[in-house]
Amino acid sequence: MTADLTTDPQVVPDPAPAALSDLIRAGAWRRAAATASVLGESADLVDALQTLRVVQDEIRARRYPAARQQLAAYASVADSLTHPLAAELRLYVHPGEVMQALDALEAQRRADDPAALRGALAGALAQPLTRAEALNALGVLHAMLGDEAQAREALTAAREADPGHYRALTNLGNLDMEAGRFAQAEAIYREVLALEPDYDGGHHNLGVAVRRQGRVAEGVRHIRHGQRLAMKRSREDTRAEAKEQLSRTPALKYLRFVLLAVAALVIFLVLRGAGS
Repeated sequence: MTADLTTDPQVVPDPAPAALSDLIRAGAWRRAAATASVLGESADLVDALQTLRVVQDEIRARRYPAARQQLAAYASVADSLTHPLAAELRLYVHPGEVMQALDALEAQRRADDPAALRGALAGALAQPLTRAEALNALGVLHAMLGDEAQAREALTAAREADPGHYRALTNLGNLDMEAGRFAQAEAIYREVLALEPDYDGGHHNLGVAVRRQGRVAEGVRHIRHGQRLAMKRSREDTRAEAKEQLSRTPALKYLRFVLLAVAALVIFLVLRGAGS
């Protein structure tokens, strides 16, 4: 006889949906997207989770323009999701409030007072997607002010909020570096690169750490690799910022076409004059 899954206490229902819900609550978007894909969940849910994964990656990398673009893409489909877990997503991700949090993070790069910074980033601290980034900003400011204990506390909290936040981990390594604990800093930077192999800052700082320990050639290799990655990232960031400016100011898009047309006309006239 077939068991009734709703009444038979000996039958354990499939725990996968609950596991996926837990991943959403934890903000583990990469694992949530992969799990949803493996479980054969609807394409719209998988796409939404993948987009949030990219948002999280861009925030970790401090690419705020790219994060806003991806968040806007998520917001455009979030309300139309019909999957049972859509309500869970809407509970833990508020696109409008995250947008405001990103704007606040970008505006506070030159803060010099921890209490004022915490107040300015209150919204970012309240949003799961930006909490780790806000705590990282607080930790960096404390470090700049020479307060290692407070810096370590904030950076550790950032890691607890988002274990994959490799820049917060890098900054913990920087505290060891500043204190002359080069071997400890090296171990942390290697952990950073295990999380994000293409992070230019991780390679550069690892290079410095091993050079301070006398391994000059190894240090130079990492520093040069970090420089190449930094140049690549600079180009990508420039493109992302230009794309965001175009999206915010549609007139610029048409101006670009006008300028291209004018340039083409000038070239045409020059060539015609040269042939006459």
